[in-house]
Amino acid sequence: MSRYLVLPLLALILSSPSFAEKADREKPMNIVADHCLAEQKTQQTVCTGNVIVTQGTMVMRADKVVMRQDADGKQFAKGEGRPVRFKQKLDSGEMLDAESLSFDYDEVKGEMVLIDKAWVKKGQDVVMGDTINYNLNTEFYQAQSKPGNRVNITINPKKKDAAK
Repeated sequence: MSRYLVLPLLALILSSPSFAEKADREKPMNIVADHCLAEQKTQQTVCTGNVIVTQGTMVMRADKVVMRQDADGKQFAKGEGRPVRFKQKLDSGEMLDAESLSFDYDEVKGEMVLIDKAWVKKGQDVVMGDTINYNLNTEFYQAQSKPGNRVNITINPKKKDAAK
């Protein structure tokens, strides 16, 4: 079996024409933590202790988050926690929940990588793996497992409309 399992089914399960509320990216980001160090020269901020990041409907909770911004205003973040938790409302109205022990976000590439004991839940559908990559531009997921571990996907049947 391949070391990395690429699962095209994930695109069917977790992506939709509008994944997260697109307006969230245009809203201000708020960070609350026990301690933060911000260096304006490098545009880097390190926050530790009960870190809560909110931007629109997105809420992330972590033990440590390191964020920086490039000259064009693009954001990059890395974080860790026991675990890191994400929650965001989708344009469809559904909630997306995710969790991992660490993450890496790159706005230029449009990628969020959930690392170590990662899972993503949309509605009742769940994807679990050692690493889950999500491309925000293409809305494509890739779940990977380390040797000896496996990716796990639970897809629930859609409820039929009782009125029909």
